[in-house]
Amino acid sequence: MRNVAYKQRIAKYYDSRVKPIAFKIGDWVMRKVSLATKNPTEGTLGPTWEGPYEITKFCRPGTYQLRDQSLPHHWNADHLKYYCK
Repeated sequence: MRNVAYKQRIAKYYDSRVKPIAFKIGDWVMRKVSLATKNPTEGTLGPTWEGPYEITKFCRPGTYQLRDQSLPHHWNADHLKYYCK
């Protein structure tokens, strides 16, 4: 019982500090490079972000579609950040 109360307090503290990222249609974002999309010839000195991409569609909370022909699927907001011009 005591362990459950501790976990609830930790969860409440974490949730109070997390700030969800919300983008709007038309915003420009950078996309995080994953191991699947990284060019293996660049090694560890390769870029960690690529883009910019324009958000064209809001699919569900935290999920967006980007304007690019090579990226047909949706992206989670955790893998995106605002592009500063």
